[in-house]
Amino acid sequence: MLRISRYIATFFALCLAVGETALNWGHWQFWPLWVVDYAIVVWLLVAVWLARRPSAGHHLATAWAFAAGVFYIALFGGLDDLRRTSQPISESAVLLSLIGSMLVLSLIGLGCSIIASWKTPEKERQMDVG
Repeated sequence: MLRISRYIATFFALCLAVGETALNWGHWQFWPLWVVDYAIVVWLLVAVWLARRPSAGHHLATAWAFAAGVFYIALFGGLDDLRRTSQPISESAVLLSLIGSMLVLSLIGLGCSIIASWKTPEKERQMDVG
């Protein structure tokens, strides 16, 4: 399961970096709105590298949890904006669909990481500590 989570994380991070750059190129938003996405990219890639050892799957779980939280807020914030304005949903449908897909992927990655952490034998965890 950890291997699956690592592959999804690598794919997710690369797609997020490319997508965020393409989306904002030439008209960057308020900086905290895009810096957090690059923080997810870095956190996921570092966690992928650290999770080469099965006992370090918790690093990947924390990165996935952060990504899921950010995409949860982005999705439901976007849906709330649609509810409050008279803007047709077709203008935001593609972006909201992508955000929803990223949320689902991050939840799958989080689940895989947690399951892998539970399945890691206690003996292996203790060997990494001392």
